[in-house]
Amino acid sequence: MRRGFALLSVLLTAFGLILLGACGGGQPAAQTGPTPAAVPSEPTTAVTVGSATDQSATSAALAIPCAELVPADELQRMIGVTPDGLMDTVMSGWTACNWFYTPPGASQQEAFTVQAYTGEETLVKWRMDTNPANRLAGVTVSSLSDYVQEGYTWVIPESKLRAVQALQDGRYIFLRFPADTPTLSSESQIADYLTVLFRRLQEKG
Repeated sequence: MRRGFALLSVLLTAFGLILLGACGGGQPAAQTGPTPAAVPSEPTTAVTVGSATDQSATSAALAIPCAELVPADELQRMIGVTPDGLMDTVMSGWTACNWFYTPPGASQQEAFTVQAYTGEETLVKWRMDTNPANRLAGVTVSSLSDYVQEGYTWVIPESKLRAVQALQDGRYIFLRFPADTPTLSSESQIADYLTVLFRRLQEKG
């Protein structure tokens, strides 16, 4: 008899647990949600350093007269005499100034050239002019990258003229003058003058 009661008690307990489960009683089963995504660490972006040409913004196209780009008194101090004449071209995006003068004690006329390029076509012109294939053979080219965003200078052996190419903030300046010009005889002097010219272009537009 005692064994029968024990069996009945077990059956009733089991039946009660089944009813509780069917009615949703007791503690709810733990819900398994989606595994939260791991928080990514700060991405390490590889910085690609391109040439100065690629990083230059397009500048506004300017039409700056030669008298504003290179004032007469400044030019006279640089070349040592009053110019004999000026041949200039001024249009939107391009100013070309060619002053002709006779150096002190000389009999042959020389030229002092300043060209300024601004606007959308500047980088196209820069790439074309600085292409090594377009330079004279046998010319030693020095970099001016210590002074400007990108720049080069060299002396043309036959004519003894110094050429300068400089790019800064989407503006391109080209200079050509006798290599023995005292006020522009070193790279630092050239760099100082480029700074003056680029500042004028920036102030203009």
